[in-house]
Amino acid sequence: MKNRLIAIHRHSDLISGLKSGPLMLVALVVMLMLPASTFAFSYPAHAVICELAYKKLSKEAQAAVDLLVSEAPVADSFASLCGWPDRVRKQDEYKHTSVWHYVNVRRGADKVVAADCPASGCVTQAISNMQARLRNAPESDWQALAFLGHFVADVHQPMHVSYADDRGGNRTRLYFDGDRTNLHAFWDREVPGLSGTLLNDSALIERFSVDREDRLSHSEESDPLVWATGSLRKTQAIYRDYHRGMRLSMADITDDQRWLRSRMALASDRLAGALERSLLNKE
Repeated sequence: MKNRLIAIHRHSDLISGLKSGPLMLVALVVMLMLPASTFAFSYPAHAVICELAYKKLSKEAQAAVDLLVSEAPVADSFASLCGWPDRVRKQDEYKHTSVWHYVNVRRGADKVVAADCPASGCVTQAISNMQARLRNAPESDWQALAFLGHFVADVHQPMHVSYADDRGGNRTRLYFDGDRTNLHAFWDREVPGLSGTLLNDSALIERFSVDREDRLSHSEESDPLVWATGSLRKTQAIYRDYHRGMRLSMADITDDQRWLRSRMALASDRLAGALERSLLNKE
């Protein structure tokens, strides 16, 4: 129970972002029922990336986002809305979206290509699809807004661009500060090092410089496959250093934490660009 209460405290911004009434009560009950390990990258990191992206938008694009959020019955800010895709992915109505959170490639692949996406979909295709949905319904499709914000963050987390044979690192084993975890959970929860308080976490990530990765051209900068390839390069490095049962402490992850925080800043930049293009039909 103590760990669950700590998890709720860390995600107080998510709870406060839910529209008041029965929905907030349900959220509290569900959080108490879930193990602490359930809470992951999806809440504080997604909120931060979407919050920073919103701040980078033009006034016109901010107004368009505000209108869509006002249509959403599940949140009252873009930052809180971006956690919604994880909250519903196991519900019958949305189970088909679970494969949209990641893309798997073959071992040895040096880049992510369209053919890596199966017929059921993947994160790179989902990003493009949600941008198209927003262009078609920029005043009403709040779910497309939520999915787009969420998936742009996902594709910048390396273990969401990984390998099917170990379920994106979920079948690995390591220990961080003595606690057992796996590569996926480790990169979701431990490496970002966030407090769960949106104001503080946003200020933290905002300080990190954005790595433009080899001076990308305009077309590449807006291409989800290029974004995913950047994550794949880090995934390859992670697996080169990994061995089952390895033990890590905070002192071992300083460089990785700096890289991921910079990556989150980059994700917010790219999300802002995607929103400008989708909501205002800019090229």
